[in-house]
Amino acid sequence: MKPPEMETITIEVEDGIAWMYFDRPDKLNAMNPKMFEELGPSADYIRDDPDVKVAVMTGRGRAFCAGIDLSSLDNYQNADPHDFRVIVRRIQANFRAFELIEKPIIAMVNGHALGAGTEIALACDMILAAPEATFGLLEVTIGLVVDLGGNQRLPRTVGFHRAKELIMTGKRISAEEAERIGLVNAIYPQEELRDKAIELANHFKGLSPVAVGLSKILVDRSRGDAVESGLEYEAQSQSLAFAYLMEKLGKANK
Repeated sequence: MKPPEMETITIEVEDGIAWMYFDRPDKLNAMNPKMFEELGPSADYIRDDPDVKVAVMTGRGRAFCAGIDLSSLDNYQNADPHDFRVIVRRIQANFRAFELIEKPIIAMVNGHALGAGTEIALACDMILAAPEATFGLLEVTIGLVVDLGGNQRLPRTVGFHRAKELIMTGKRISAEEAERIGLVNAIYPQEELRDKAIELANHFKGLSPVAVGLSKILVDRSRGDAVESGLEYEAQSQSLAFAYLMEKLGKANK
């Protein structure tokens, strides 16, 4: 299979490894509606191409993904809560798709991973980071809530109290802090990061793909409450927060 040609994401396959690049380096790979949409065919390709044994997700340039492109919020300004909830559900499904792929997905965080950047990294199986990387769920600082699975995945990764601290304050943390609390698997110097990702990917390639895929499913199912029910409540909550924010902005502009 040939990787899909897309505007904001580029996939390159080398020796069984699919390198998936967020490819808006001039915008620090911030996600706009097109990138949210292109996550879907990216996940489909990685899942369905038999030549792809493992995927590495990273960012082009000096950032992994700096979150949502705030200028893209204008695209949703006229959406009512119901319509906005539908939009959020579609994006959630594209994030969730990477968790459901029965192949290892490695996040290689080469720089800022903020908001949606942290959330898509959490949807991967392992996170390797450069010392320059930063993480954070910043949504509350602009009057919104975390809505792309962070509320479901972060507590399961770092514990409930630490997750509440990060989600409710919107604080950023360093790669070192992220490793300390268990968000990041390992930190490597920027010049070694790609080689270390290849080393991990090659390790996976040497294992039984059936055993690895089933292990991924079994670990994910050990989490307890269904992720889907939490994602639905995120979508509902975000539609309310967004409606309030739009009303507030509308009053301020009068």
